[in-house]
Amino acid sequence: MAKKGSLSFVELHLEKGILGLAVLFTLFLGVYYLGLEPNKVEFDGQALGPRELDEAIQRKAEDLKRAVGSIQPKTEPVPQYARVLEQSFEKGLWTDDATSGSEVPKTVPVFAQFGTPLPTLEEGVEVDNVALVTPLRPTAAVARTGISLAQRRPARLPQARTAQGADPVPTEDEEATVGFSWVTVAAYFPLQAQQAEMTKAGYAAYRAKPYVAGIDVQRQEMTASGEYSDWKDVAPGKAMLQLDIPAPIYDDKSGDLINQAELDEKLELVKRAQSLIMQAPFYPVEAGDEWEIPPLPGHEPVEEEEVVVDIPGPETPAPARTGGDERPRTAPPPPVVAPPTGPRGGGRGVRGPRGGGQVNPFTPLPTTPTPQQDAGRGIKEDLREAKKAVREKQWDRAEQLARGIASNGDASRSDRTQAERILRDVAKARAAQQRRETGRTPTAATGTTQEITLVTNPEKEGEPAVWFHDDSVEPGKTYRYRLRVKLWNRYVGRRASLKDPSQADQTLLASEWSLPTAPLTVAPKRHFFVRSPVFGEPAASVDVFTWYKGNWLKEDFKVRVGDVIGNALEVKTGELDKDDKPKKERVDFSTDALVLDLRVDEPVLLRRAAGKAGEFSYREAKSLVLVYLDPADGQVKERIADVDRSDPLYTKLKAEWDTFREGL
Repeated sequence: MAKKGSLSFVELHLEKGILGLAVLFTLFLGVYYLGLEPNKVEFDGQALGPRELDEAIQRKAEDLKRAVGSIQPKTEPVPQYARVLEQSFEKGLWTDDATSGSEVPKTVPVFAQFGTPLPTLEEGVEVDNVALVTPLRPTAAVARTGISLAQRRPARLPQARTAQGADPVPTEDEEATVGFSWVTVAAYFPLQAQQAEMTKAGYAAYRAKPYVAGIDVQRQEMTASGEYSDWKDVAPGKAMLQLDIPAPIYDDKSGDLINQAELDEKLELVKRAQSLIMQAPFYPVEAGDEWEIPPLPGHEPVEEEEVVVDIPGPETPAPARTGGDERPRTAPPPPVVAPPTGPRGGGRGVRGPRGGGQVNPFTPLPTTPTPQQDAGRGIKEDLREAKKAVREKQWDRAEQLARGIASNGDASRSDRTQAERILRDVAKARAAQQRRETGRTPTAATGTTQEITLVTNPEKEGEPAVWFHDDSVEPGKTYRYRLRVKLWNRYVGRRASLKDPSQADQTLLASEWSLPTAPLTVAPKRHFFVRSPVFGEPAASVDVFTWYKGNWLKEDFKVRVGDVIGNALEVKTGELDKDDKPKKERVDFSTDALVLDLRVDEPVLLRRAAGKAGEFSYREAKSLVLVYLDPADGQVKERIADVDRSDPLYTKLKAEWDTFREGL
């Protein structure tokens, strides 16, 4: 422990010294900041304290006020817009004025690729509390049938071109050519009256236009009892445009429509495809019956005009005919010279004149062909080339060769007949091609865009035709049809706008069924006609015609009770092999008709032609009657030989066969 009084003076007063230094430092800081260096800020390029800052701001504000009050507004001259517009028209679209420059560039840049136009958006005022209108009923349906050799290309909407600029190429399946029977059912639909009904019901103005979205068809088949079966739906074939129509989908919780965009897209598609939906084009026909509009009122069929072929005459005058079937020639034929006869073991002998004259053994044989023989060989060669050109669809060459043969005085009757047939075939092919190019056919099949004029009712405005192609029919069967139209529901998915919200759940609205067509027997592929009894046998001679690749072929058959009329045979079909020789193919002539009875000299009543007053009369006669079971409908029918011989259909088919046979 330290003794008292041992601490030095410094130790006793150290704390007081430190406290004094702190007081002095504090006083220094106060004097420095308050007196020597006060708080200043930068303003207008000067460091100013609090007092000076207020004065500087006030002076700056007064200077700005005086500057604003002393400035005068700058006036700009107003252009004479009328004169500017007048000058722009006077100097044209492409000006060479160096001062103003070119108003429009010489080459306008392409801002977007050309393609499918954007849909036109409909605008208008929505109307609530609307009652939907049921589609109106189509007019009475009519139908037409035929048998054709055609390409079953599926119908499709016009497609965009490929990157190379070419149209889409059909697939191999689309180019398959087949022969089939078909029926087209048609009616008029009151489209204008439908729009008036929708407007009357309170539809919004932009929703009052109807759009056809589909066509339904049903058919009945005649049974063996003569009655009709129940109505059955007909499935659309490839010729009918197929559209996948969606149903509205709602959210389970909120009830909002989920697939509004999909419905809008399909509606725009339906709008764009109206012509294809209402009046679907038929398949491209190569042979057989050309498609025609069914016999709607105002479009009834007219008598087909015969194709007239202008055939020029021979260049040199021909002598007048002396009778018979001999064709005029440019020069008289040389005398017929026969070769000498010889023994059977040597050269081949030639029969002498019928009158018993002797053949001159010393008459020399011609060593070179005669001009007529050369001309005949040339005609045959031209005929083969013309047929080849027809098969290859070289219409100009085929026509040129055929005209040369038809106008050649050295051509035989058979050659001229074949040439005239080629000219008729070429004329029909060109007419069919023109109908397809200027009418309706290529649009759905090829994907190209064409303007299509709808077939309408000439007797009532605002009624376009609607039709349906049925290629699922069985040849020889008898049907009757009815159709209805399906319209797009303009209030689909809009429950809040309808009196009955449940009506918004249907995308399509169907009309009532039309009145049915008259009974229609589908064009069969085979016909048979009774000719006469077979002498000395309980049999009958029957002509059977069968449709083969666009031509009607005929064969004769002898039938007895219990026989099926016709069978398959190898015949010439008019086609040539690689050596340009007619080739035979196996063709089915079977009609499947079963002979039940043959009655010779059966008393019958035959109707005579109408007299001047238009009345018919009958005469009694005896004829061969063939009773058979028709496989098409299961009914028992009969054919009379005397009636078949004058049947217009037999006359037509026989004429076609005779012309075809001369060309074989």
